[in-house]
Amino acid sequence: MATGDEPLQFRVLGTFEVTRGSRRCTPTASKQRALLALLALHANEFVATSRIVDQLWSRGAPRSAIAALHGYVTAVRRVLTPGLRSARTSHPVLNTRPSGYMLCLEPHQLDLTRFRQLVKQAQAEIAAGDCGQAREMFTAALGLWRGSPLADLRETGMFDHDISRLEKEYLELLRSRFDVMLCQGDGHLAVFELEELCAKYPLWERFHEQLMLALCQAERRADALNAYARAYRVLSSAAGIEPGPRLRAMHQVVLSGDDPRHWHDHRHAGLRVAHSVSL
Repeated sequence: MATGDEPLQFRVLGTFEVTRGSRRCTPTASKQRALLALLALHANEFVATSRIVDQLWSRGAPRSAIAALHGYVTAVRRVLTPGLRSARTSHPVLNTRPSGYMLCLEPHQLDLTRFRQLVKQAQAEIAAGDCGQAREMFTAALGLWRGSPLADLRETGMFDHDISRLEKEYLELLRSRFDVMLCQGDGHLAVFELEELCAKYPLWERFHEQLMLALCQAERRADALNAYARAYRVLSSAAGIEPGPRLRAMHQVVLSGDDPRHWHDHRHAGLRVAHSVSL
């Protein structure tokens, strides 16, 4: 653990931030900040020097890249643990390993780790059939997000792949959270947010499907049919495809006039099986 009265806290689910209590410990120099963000994304994993150099100098590293990297590591350590005097290989947070580095953090020190733990716990609750507990955990996980991941580093282009992966995890979290809301019959509370998501991510068919069910639970069956028509138009025009089998099945349920709660009870049983297999 780093020196000081309070542990360092790392946040990547929004603007990249490192704090100790109320004190900001985020490096101000862009390359140093990017280095620490990269190591935070792979906390407790070995990251090779060659990989770091490739990511920090994506357009071709200079001959001095290795020497510059050593300087960045020294500077970052001073920011994280000011006043600490130790050999570079025994730093309490940023360790040197043969041909690379490792950022050593406890789970509570990184928002990304806490987020993934909560999602995994929520999935276990779904597998056990407890939608209420799963919903609480999904909501707690959602609360860790402060905006676009690594927002202040997006323009560097260094983290395009990482940001895309994190954004997909965020959308999967929303999808799962809506599933449990619908399981509890609270679709009317999700309509507005689902409408926004369908507009922002028109090719995510699951959001269209969830919106239709949410509208049915809100006793807006005609609007659910209109939502399907919009989904059909956008999928055919933007991607040249027709709705998939899940979305078509939802459309048939709405057309038939069946009680959507019965349909969702059946689908939720499949949801529990899917999550139990993935754990």
